[in-house]
Amino acid sequence: MSHFPTSPQNVPVFNCVVHVAPRDADGTVVARVANLPGIESRGKSEREALTQIVAAFKTAVAAKVAAGEAVPFIEPPQLAAGETQRLIAVHL
Repeated sequence: MSHFPTSPQNVPVFNCVVHVAPRDADGTVVARVANLPGIESRGKSEREALTQIVAAFKTAVAAKVAAGEAVPFIEPPQLAAGETQRLIAVHL
């Protein structure tokens, strides 16, 4: 007997567009959500910064969805010099 669901479930998935800046003078990596304003994180590594930013993105989006409000996504700006874009699918 399979323990996997046999029918699809409605799990909302949102695209989190993150722009990651290279390490600054003190070695900190800065990541910012480009398609949802006001979410930024810093970490000692890119992985740490992305882990923090995904959690903040998920919290912000989940609050809007729970309140029945539209998520205020914006068209992502162009990458700044030296930034790298990361596209992350976030399941609520």
